[in-house]
Amino acid sequence: MRNSLKCVLYALVLSAAGCSAASLQRTGYETLQNIEQQRCQKDLSAECAPRESFDSYRRERRELQQTD
Repeated sequence: MRNSLKCVLYALVLSAAGCSAASLQRTGYETLQNIEQQRCQKDLSAECAPRESFDSYRRERRELQQTD
């Protein structure tokens, strides 16, 4: 049991090491978008906002940072 757990942990570390920072940011953003969409659909009382792509989000962030 311990050896299989160690193998799983090593696999997770190695797979995370192979991911770029941008890839991790994109995955995190899309996960949050999915959670928000599921929450909105579960409520059924409000109209859900359209999903924004990660690229659009980053572009807006850069524009805001340039105006500061």
